[in-house]
Amino acid sequence: MEIRIGNDIDKERILSVRPIAAPYFTGDYFLVALDGEGNILGYATVFLREIPAPVPAKEAFIHLIEILEEGNFGKGIGSLLVQKIIELEKEKDTYQVRAYCDIQNVGSHRLWWKNGFGISPVKNQDDSILGSFVTYVL
Repeated sequence: MEIRIGNDIDKERILSVRPIAAPYFTGDYFLVALDGEGNILGYATVFLREIPAPVPAKEAFIHLIEILEEGNFGKGIGSLLVQKIIELEKEKDTYQVRAYCDIQNVGSHRLWWKNGFGISPVKNQDDSILGSFVTYVL
């Protein structure tokens, strides 16, 4: 399997099967996971920003990770995408990698936990948990 930065052709291929994902491709870059025949198995979109706090640091925010076919769930594709983002951002001296995960998305929570991310629940005013911010400090 190959993990690499995506290009316009990859984006067109993804959007032809997942047009609803178009808003997620407004970030700084995206990665694709390819099988040996060049088929896209999954992708991750990332945007970069200054941390909204009084510290001079940047973060990479993973906007979306998606595995395109259910038959490929649980095969480590998401972890490979996450690990490649961490590798790329370490080279840029980025402070942290973050994402948001909806509380019902148990598979995503497992992905973040398995890859060493800290998980911080986000509470509603009634103390119900909406989801989690996940963070990996580089």
